[in-house]
Parts: sequence; structure tokens; C-alpha cells
Amino acid sequence: MKQVADPQCDEAVTDAFERGQGPAVNEALKGWGTNGQAIPEGLPAKLRDFLETTRQLPSWVDPQALAAGHRFGMAHAQQISFAAVLYVTPERMRFPAAAAAIIGIEGPHDNKQGFAKALRAVGDILHKTPYGPQGAGFVTPARVRMAHSAVRYLLHTEGHWDTGKWGLPINQLDLLAEGSLFTSRLIDHLPKLGVHPSEEEAEHYYHECRVGASLMGVSEVGMPSTLAAARKRAVVGDALHARVTPQSAKYVRATIEYFSSLVGPKEMTVPPATAVVRYMIGDVDADAFGLARSSWDAVVPSAVHGFFTGTQAGGLPTPSATMTRVAVQMVQRAMNDGKEIELTMPLHLYGHR
Repeated sequence: MKQVADPQCDEAVTDAFERGQGPAVNEALKGWGTNGQAIPEGLPAKLRDFLETTRQLPSWVDPQALAAGHRFGMAHAQQISFAAVLYVTPERMRFPAAAAAIIGIEGPHDNKQGFAKALRAVGDILHKTPYGPQGAGFVTPARVRMAHSAVRYLLHTEGHWDTGKWGLPINQLDLLAEGSLFTSRLIDHLPKLGVHPSEEEAEHYYHECRVGASLMGVSEVGMPSTLAAARKRAVVGDALHARVTPQSAKYVRATIEYFSSLVGPKEMTVPPATAVVRYMIGDVDADAFGLARSSWDAVVPSAVHGFFTGTQAGGLPTPSATMTRVAVQMVQRAMNDGKEIELTMPLHLYGHR
């Protein structure tokens, strides 16, 4: 699986780059964001052919389970978004090859654009009808896949990627590891935020996530069909491949410091933000990343759990999925100097501009 990535998309994107059409493709796709929009004109033939294949759900989809999973996701959009940002974002850096690819594009500190694009994807999932004409459930995954293919191309042409050591950049092993974080791992961390899904609810939400993973180019063979099997796969994957490197630890700390600094002085904001991340990922991983301990560690767990439990019980106003989506869009615009983020292909590695 280390030597397999996303063959059809990779071939189409490589063809565009080798023809010098990378910038033209980004320009042609500007504004293409919803399923109801036609694929823009002026794209290379291979890329257009690829995009035509991305506009339908997998054949194995259970419509009722998908609908139930989406209802659960919409009902708990705030908690899921919180976990996606403060659990998945640092935890994905535990996988060395994936971390090396991320740092290769964003650099060890310049994580603003990547974070904004991730938030764009989260916001699109929160649409009431993600696979309808006004949603982006087909377009966003296709554009993310194109960005991944561009990263692979650039790491081979501008970087010093060791295929023998790492396999292909952002390969199926990396995608499955990240898929586990966004699915089974995220589901199992929801109780920290006051959400205790039944097994049926969790299974339905996993089904929706599995559909999304398939559209993102994750192998249907590798992505288990049940949540129980996914949990077992995640444990095996962690044991075989998870390892914090000095570079990934530095990146996680820099990310926390950067986003904390947007709120206020670092000396005041970094300790509580670090404590929140520690609460979400656990002491073992937090220590591996070198996250500093503080007196906030004793306060944050009850505060975070209490806040989300209060919203569930009706003691505090519960933000709707729409409000959560608006908040996500506001943050992503802040990360992009007030502009709406475009899911463009990167055209250069960090330091090669």
C-alpha cells in the first residue's frame, strides 16, 4: 500500500504539470465549488476525464445509513468540528511519511493555508445536502485529491523524497491512517466532548465517513466496512506506523503557538490551548510531541466536557450545524487574509516559490 496512491488522479495531474498547465488549471477551476456546477471548460482531457468519474456515490452506499449518519453529524457538528481541529490535526503528525509530506508543502511553521483548506473541507461536509446540487460533497473531495496529486508530483520533482523509505507521498497507507483518525478515532473521542453515541448511531456516522473517504480516494479494500473492523485496523496501523519525529513535534508546537497568538499574547494563550490539545490527544501523545504541562491541565478537562455537556442538556445554547459552518467559514477566511479559500493545487514546495 506504500507504493499505491491515487493512480488516475496522479496521471491526470502529472500530465497537466508536465505540460506547464498547473496555473491554468487552478485558474479554470476558480469558483467551481458545488455539485450542480458543470465541470469548467478549458481543462486538459485527462483531468476532465478524471473529474467525470468523481461525481457519483460508491455502489455499496446504504442510503438510509448515509442519511442517518449525516443527521448525527449535523446534530453534533460543533463537537465533531472541535475534534477534527484539536484531535485529528495534531494526531496526523504521528505518521512520519504523511508528516514529511505536509511539512514539505507548508514548511515547519507556515501552516495557515493548509489549516484553512482543511477547515474548508470540514465546512463543506456540514452542508444540509452535501451530495445535492448546492452541496460540495463531490467537488471538494475531487479537488483535495488533485491537491494531493500535486504534492506527490512536487515532492518528486522539487524535493528529495525517498520513495524506497517512505513509499509514494500521501500513499494509501497514509490515507488510511488519516481516514482512521477522521472516523473510528474521532468517534471514540466524542465522549470527551459530552457526546455518547449509541452503537447504531456510531455505525451510521462511520458509514457516512467511509463514503467520504472513498470519494477522497481511499481504497475501498483498505477501509473496513464496519466500525468494529475499523477500530481493529486503527490499532494495528498505530502499532506498525505511528512514530513522532522531531520535525513533526516541532510542527505541532508551532501550530499551537501560531493559532494561540491570533487570540492574544502567547504567554497567556499558549498554555490553555496546549492543555486543550493534551486533553484531546492524551498524555502519551502530548508528551511525545513535547507539549509543555501547566496548571491548565487540571482545569481544561472538566471545563471542556462541562461546556459540551451543557449544550447537549439544554443548559447552554446549542449552535446549529449552520452556525457551526458559518463559524468555520469565518475562521478559514481569517486564515486566508479575509478571502474565501480556494482548494487549489500547490504549484511549488515550501521554499521553492
